[in-house]
Amino acid sequence: FPSHDILQYHVTVSAIKAENLTDGQVLGMVNGDNVKVTVKDGKVMLNGTATIVASVQASNGMVHIIDGVLLPPAKK
Repeated sequence: FPSHDILQYHVTVSAIKAENLTDGQVLGMVNGDNVKVTVKDGKVMLNGTATIVASVQASNGMVHIIDGVLLPPAKK
């Protein structure tokens, strides 16, 4: 994967607090792909692999710190 594609796969165009994310929600990412949200036992996971461990309000949106790297789906 090109590094810019991986970086842009970590940025969404919406600013949503972690507690407002819902199970099954799909987020559109800047690179054009989507990330699926899973909520179980109070934990918010992205694509079933990375858990949101903290969130920080920034001047231009919300920064969610995750415990993994999201890789975009392979292009066909």
